[in-house]
Amino acid sequence: MPSSGLEPKFSIRTIYLCSMGDALKQYQAYYTVSEWEHWQDAWELIDGVPYCMSPAPSFRHQRINTKILIQVEKALNSCKKCQVIMPIDWQISEDTVVQPDISVICKEVTGKRLLEPPTAIFEILSSSTVKKDRTIKFDLFQEQGVKYYIIVNPEDDSIEIYMLDSYVKYQRQTETQNFIFNFDGCEVQPDFSSIW
Repeated sequence: MPSSGLEPKFSIRTIYLCSMGDALKQYQAYYTVSEWEHWQDAWELIDGVPYCMSPAPSFRHQRINTKILIQVEKALNSCKKCQVIMPIDWQISEDTVVQPDISVICKEVTGKRLLEPPTAIFEILSSSTVKKDRTIKFDLFQEQGVKYYIIVNPEDDSIEIYMLDSYVKYQRQTETQNFIFNFDGCEVQPDFSSIW
């Protein structure tokens, strides 16, 4: 449990057992952002559930992160309204705050946290985050209207680009190496071939 000195509230989650058709009620700790602010280590909070961000990402993860940041920054050179940043806290609601690996933001940011959805998010997979990045965060970013969600997999040197369609659902793009992003009117084409 996160160390904050504060006692968590508890919520009841209903889990349906497929084989029996019965419902099982499970008690689970529930936290809010105001509690999260007092925690000592790096945590994300999604729907009141804490996710530990420790230990720090591997050296290769950090190198890929840096190279993506450089490529996107270079591509955004002529776009004055958008910027790319490394991890920043994005508070989505009173019980959800996440810290994407890289975000492209095309709106003015004031205060210590991002309060509106980024235009694009890059997450670099690791063994401890792959499930969360591919399911929980995928659904969360889609629901919040993040236009592009880019999943980077260091295991097989691949990039998956998902873009919201007209139904506000992510569709995987077939072209990744030469993909042209439209960041709030700025068309940019980062060179992802150099990140490995």
